Amino acid sequence: MTQPSTYWAITALVIGEAVPGATFTVFIGDGEDAESDGFYFDFQRPLRDEVKEQDVRNETDSYCVVNESDGVHYGGLEEVSILHGILRLRFDDDAVEALELPANDVPLAISPDLDIRKLGVGLKRVLSYGNPARQPRINL
Repeated sequence: MTQPSTYWAITALVIGEAVPGATFTVFIGDGEDAESDGFYFDFQRPLRDEVKEQDVRNETDSYCVVNESDGVHYGGLEEVSILHGILRLRFDDDAVEALELPANDVPLAISPDLDIRKLGVGLKRVLSYGNPARQPRINL
């Protein structure tokens, strides 16, 4: 069985509070300088568990995905899984457009140097935030 072709390889992983006391993030990139010169996804959520009414009105009542194209999208993931060293992200059409992705399915190779368990725990924490209708199927 052959592995699927990957979009890029995750070689950088940062998990923690991006804005102390306010925002939790899982940053994955194709190198230490990915944010300034590479590919990356930054999955973010507020640290608070409750969703504010203003967030519902503004349709910001879920996790947020940011990437190197300066794309920002709230929700947008339909499925997230890790299997055989590949993080597979399946985005809805609106997210593909907002994030300027090449396709709905984005498979990313995971460097053997990274802690896959830590990546899975971090992604679950971010992607389970907010509006249940906007949360993806998760198999991590």
